[in-house]
Amino acid sequence: MTYKLRHVIVLLVALGLGAAAMYVEMDPLFRVLVAAFLLVPIVYAADGLGIPKVLNALPDSAVRHRRFGVLRSEVIQLLDLVRRLNWLNVDLERGVRNEDDVKAQITLAERRLDEVLTEIRSVAGQPSGATEIDEEREGFSPDQRVQEQP
Repeated sequence: MTYKLRHVIVLLVALGLGAAAMYVEMDPLFRVLVAAFLLVPIVYAADGLGIPKVLNALPDSAVRHRRFGVLRSEVIQLLDLVRRLNWLNVDLERGVRNEDDVKAQITLAERRLDEVLTEIRSVAGQPSGATEIDEEREGFSPDQRVQEQP
């Protein structure tokens, strides 16, 4: 019997016994003890099959850095402004709020929209600072990365 096959059999038997322990009527304390004892072969088999290595190799969402974080935040501001302009125009059409106040807010939002577009133009194509710090920590400087690219 091969090494991996042995772990698969141990895992399947332990899981089968655990399922059987859940369906058979017995004292709850005994059921908990059986389940606790079955954890040992389940962990042994999972470790032998390399399941922890696979799970640890998955990318961690907390570590993932966005390359253009500043640009992303500016675009989010742009979308928020567009949504605000939309609702201001809806309010203006429905007559829910004072027309002069809504028009003044629309004018302010349009000015801010122009400012955000200018900011987007200035940050477009520039990587965020956090990515450069991580690359330097790994031993790469941004200058080396540019030279390595064809």
